[in-house]
Amino acid sequence: VSFPVTYGAWKRESSGSVTAHSNSLGKRKAKGGSVTFATSLTLLRILLVPLFAGALLYHREYHAEGYAGNAWYYAAVGLFGLAALTDGVDGWIARHFNQRSHLGRILDPIADKLLLVTAIVLLGTIGVAGKGRLPLWFPVLVVSRDLILVSGSLLVANLLHSYHFVKPHWSGKVCTFFQIAVVLLGLLLPGNPSTWPILWMAGAMTSLSLVIYLKQGWTLLHRSSYGEPSQ
Repeated sequence: VSFPVTYGAWKRESSGSVTAHSNSLGKRKAKGGSVTFATSLTLLRILLVPLFAGALLYHREYHAEGYAGNAWYYAAVGLFGLAALTDGVDGWIARHFNQRSHLGRILDPIADKLLLVTAIVLLGTIGVAGKGRLPLWFPVLVVSRDLILVSGSLLVANLLHSYHFVKPHWSGKVCTFFQIAVVLLGLLLPGNPSTWPILWMAGAMTSLSLVIYLKQGWTLLHRSSYGEPSQ
């Protein structure tokens, strides 16, 4: 998930009509302040992020104090797995049961990015105590990319007075796929040299997607009046 998509191309886009035979779950919409079940799952994913981070931090603290158990480590793996599961389920429910909502379109990419970046930063700094961690250059690259894209998106959006200007690119989707793979391998096989090819591929796709999105923003600015010399 890349942040430019947050402003222009949401993951739960309209992709076809819903049949007239949707059941009562599918007919629930955000009316009168209610929140759809799909959006509730997205909110749950956001709430799971600090729990996942806390479990990984407690595992490190207990390991530093000489505790040999892995209860907090398994809790962190389970919490991340549950959060990742809600990512797939909420999108499926939103598409198949007519539960797309404006709030869901905003929260879903934010929840995805929050979970992914939190995991990458923790696995690249403290890692999995007693097992290993990701090389520090990877979280630095990921965070730098996201900060640049968010700042650039806000800049272009304010200049063009629109948040619907960024087109999703295949490199962003591939980048997200490899970043998720790195997190899973970083949790399950921390410090294992066999995971390095995936790590380097994730780094390459992260860099490539950054260049492509920057090129899109640069092109948009030059097509607008803001790219012309001021008088």
